[in-house]
Amino acid sequence: MDLVTGALGLLPSKLLELLKDEYKLQKDVRVKVQSLSRELECMHAALRKVAAVPLNQLDDQVKIWAREVREASYDMEDILDSFLVHVDGHDQADLSRLKRAMKKMGDLFSKGKARRQISCAIEDITKQLQQMTERHARYRIDDLVAKPAATTSIDPRLSALYTKVSQLVGIEEPRDKVIKMLTSVAEDMDTKIVSIVGLGGLGKTTLAKAVYENLSQDVRFKAFVPVGRNPDLKTVLKDILIDLDKKRYTTELNLTILNERQLIDELREFLKDNRYFIAIDDIWDVPSWNIIRYALYDNSLGSKIVITTRKHDVAMKVGCSYDMEPLPYESSKELFYGRIFGSEQKCPKKFVEISEGIIKKCGGVPLAIITTSSFLANKLGNIKEWYEFCESIGSGLGGNSDMENLRKILSLSYYDLPAHLKTCLLYLNVFPEDYEINSGRLIWRWIAEDFVPPGEGDQSLFELGQSYFYELINRSLIQLEKDDEPEKKVLLQQ
Repeated sequence: MDLVTGALGLLPSKLLELLKDEYKLQKDVRVKVQSLSRELECMHAALRKVAAVPLNQLDDQVKIWAREVREASYDMEDILDSFLVHVDGHDQADLSRLKRAMKKMGDLFSKGKARRQISCAIEDITKQLQQMTERHARYRIDDLVAKPAATTSIDPRLSALYTKVSQLVGIEEPRDKVIKMLTSVAEDMDTKIVSIVGLGGLGKTTLAKAVYENLSQDVRFKAFVPVGRNPDLKTVLKDILIDLDKKRYTTELNLTILNERQLIDELREFLKDNRYFIAIDDIWDVPSWNIIRYALYDNSLGSKIVITTRKHDVAMKVGCSYDMEPLPYESSKELFYGRIFGSEQKCPKKFVEISEGIIKKCGGVPLAIITTSSFLANKLGNIKEWYEFCESIGSGLGGNSDMENLRKILSLSYYDLPAHLKTCLLYLNVFPEDYEINSGRLIWRWIAEDFVPPGEGDQSLFELGQSYFYELINRSLIQLEKDDEPEKKVLLQQ
């Protein structure tokens, strides 16, 4: 869907290029160009809204409409590029005067033909878009068919909050490091804040919970509160208060009558004279963190705060951060084999090779390892299914609730992207798995594909492309290879 928005996004500006005097289009053609450009801008705005909705939640008619728009936009782009290249062709410097004169005469006829062709093509595309719109409107049945009853969506990340530490693999070392960051100076009574940052599925929530369970035992007032994308901050503040003192804030004081400012004041007043440990899980943006941070009173009583986030700019705002790393290969094997066979030693020989292939594809992401092992544990009777599963990792995994939950968690970062970054991220699929690519080469390829539109001011296309690249890093969607800072190479994993 986002490749559609990418293809369509630059078409209006390309069309307006045709209005320049050098192309000498007739007046009626110029009017058609302006009309088509406005039509495409409206379609692009509609497609951006469609792209923000997960594919499995889209109506089939919308999918058909988007597919037709995609095909039309590709056709229009090809026609425009062909015309611009044809009309902008230059004379060869080494031609004789006579040959240049003859070539110029030929170009006049050729360019006239090209202008007639572009006029006809614009008419055809305009009719095609009108027919698509009319067809979509003609068969809309939104108001005729009752919509199915809304179902309650269960957050697939909840299980991480209730997993016993004894069931986890490789949690001890990162847990101890975060605890050390929170307790490094025993006599320092300032409020300590540490962020845990990393891509989805690495176990940030699980690690934060392990730290929370370890350090909150000797703290009377404590809270562990999830936030998520597009949070209702009033709900977040109320949840913190209820976790801190359930009796007071569920029976003695009605929090629902308080506005956001009053909730902040209430929370600050409560924390002012009390030592506390608060974990804020899954912060997505700096403004949300700023409001929550302001509500958490710095009382110089040795209080502690842990947050988790996928965004490096949020982690930088906190100051002290712990970067989550994928599980080492040995820990990945321990987790995978342990959940299916009990241990690596108990794995039948015929499953060893395919198991290692699957573990490698999981990339050290605990959520992926746990989900795939749960899926495969009931398929020990048919090794062929394991090979089919290995080939289909990343696609074709519908129909299984565990796999759907995995996809939902990992896709949260994707759906949080603006349309132009979605297109740039999807482009990485053209490279093979485990492929190293230089960042500069990747940015130039984005530019060549028209994924990077001209910026404002003096910013070059490459500088704008660099900002796209670093924003994807900030969102933990691509990672630089270690020890490759001068060249900034990216390792692509499935």
